Amino acid sequence: MKKYLIIPVLGLALLGFVVYGTARAYAEDESGGYPPLVQKLVERFGLNKEEVKTVFDEARKEHRVEMQTRFENRLNEAIENGDLTDAQKAAILAKKTEMQANHGESKDLSPEERQEKMQAQRKEMQTWAEANGIDLSQMGSLLGGGPGGGFKRPHFSR
Repeated sequence: MKKYLIIPVLGLALLGFVVYGTARAYAEDESGGYPPLVQKLVERFGLNKEEVKTVFDEARKEHRVEMQTRFENRLNEAIENGDLTDAQKAAILAKKTEMQANHGESKDLSPEERQEKMQAQRKEMQTWAEANGIDLSQMGSLLGGGPGGGFKRPHFSR
């Protein structure tokens, strides 16, 4: 049973790191500068820095809305298929919001502290999933992937 939970949990952790890394890449650095791509566009084409940054910020916001819509659509499909309950959907959305709010907490920790925090989060996620009747091994399909890639039909215990 443990080996079936490790891969999805690691997948969720990897997803968190990718989201965090992407957000950091587009954020202004501490010196008040701009992301390297924005700076290169400004220099090469003689554009206004604030206008270029605004375009990037708008594109990022639109992408986030699209991702949220796709995620909610997959949850709704799982409900229609009888694989997920409305209560489980609400729990998943609340957990996702909580995880997004806490994604930057580990940035100033040492590698050892970060590892300990990840292990604690993994245990907490397993406990949360069990309490909500959610099979973490199927979460990859809700996130748009899963074994072998592509979209797979999620299966949840009731």
